[in-house]
Amino acid sequence: MMINKLLLRLSMGQKIVALIVSVSMVSILIAIAGLSINEYRAAKQRMTKEISVISDVLASNMTAAVVFNDTLSAQELLDALKTNELVEYAQVVNDKSERFVHFGNSQLAQKSVVDAMGYYSISTDLYIDKKSAGTLTLVVNNKQVKESIRVYLTVVVAVMFISLVFSFLLSLWIQRRFAAPIIELATLAGDISDSGDYSQRTTTKASGEIALLQNVFNDMLAKTNDRELALESLVTQRTKELEMLNKQLEAQAYYDNLTKLPNRALYEDRLKQSIAQANRDNTKVALMFIDLDKFKEVNDTYGHAAGDELLCQVSRRLEKQCRAMDSVARIGGDEFTMLFMLAEDEDASDIARRIIDLFQIPFNILDRPMLMTMSLGVSIYPTHGQDFDVLKAKADDAMYQAKQAGRNQFLIYQ
Repeated sequence: MMINKLLLRLSMGQKIVALIVSVSMVSILIAIAGLSINEYRAAKQRMTKEISVISDVLASNMTAAVVFNDTLSAQELLDALKTNELVEYAQVVNDKSERFVHFGNSQLAQKSVVDAMGYYSISTDLYIDKKSAGTLTLVVNNKQVKESIRVYLTVVVAVMFISLVFSFLLSLWIQRRFAAPIIELATLAGDISDSGDYSQRTTTKASGEIALLQNVFNDMLAKTNDRELALESLVTQRTKELEMLNKQLEAQAYYDNLTKLPNRALYEDRLKQSIAQANRDNTKVALMFIDLDKFKEVNDTYGHAAGDELLCQVSRRLEKQCRAMDSVARIGGDEFTMLFMLAEDEDASDIARRIIDLFQIPFNILDRPMLMTMSLGVSIYPTHGQDFDVLKAKADDAMYQAKQAGRNQFLIYQ
């Protein structure tokens, strides 16, 4: 009733001014409210996405450390998160629900404390071979969300003030041609609020203050869109960095640092695969245990640099004897193991003899020729055993018999 009485006292021009200003105000407030809510959700989603990516990649790296009970590597992985100002607390528990490693305020391990402080907790299960190895939990603060909202509200307040000024100026002209840009602006704001697509822009041509309003609104959208793109770029960069870290950790976990050959862990896995293949194809697998003869004399006489170079050259020479389905690994010191899939017409003795003969050619170590022979023991799956430890023990026993028999020869376990 009061509004009707007030409108009756106004002239037609004043009514139009009041109507345009009122409609503009309502549209802008609705758009800003929608955008504010959407910005809050988007900021929270961006933060959650970033931390989830970090958590997933870190979990894939952490699994090996937990499985091998390597607290040092696990702690180093967690400590890398200290540079991330979002992470307040991180912990890893093993499959027995025992805390493995952690950093930060231990009180944040309690959900009630996290909720009371308005923080967010993200937990990621650690799996290996579809079995749970533990859980990684990250507790992050809300600084990023608050900062995004603070910056956004600052822009919104500025845009709202400018919008009010120019809406009033627009209403004074009372010209139809100014209505289209306002309608288009309100519609666009509603669309952005619904879709969250900040790449949209107002395109209706206008002049004067309305054009400035459009520019400010577009600039706000551009800044918001740039922030999202920058965050996506940052997440991509962090993901690549974590992938590189993952590759480095994988190399450390499964490959020998000096020779770059597979280590015992990877070699055992390949042996299991070869045994499974042999069972399917009804074939055999030869495991050869190699020990260099008098290698210690090389280190004592020429130094460890010469010894390391010799090990690398031995590795390359052994690698060349392997087909795609075979494998060679260094399991420690001057000890190597080789794995050969035997076809029906293949004899392990022929392969072993070929390798022994290969080492009759001197190596070139630090510009001097050096002859290095080997003692080699052979065990056959399934004849001599069913798993790595048994086959290795028997191949090792055969190797020592070859060494006692005078070195520079091979023996098949009897």
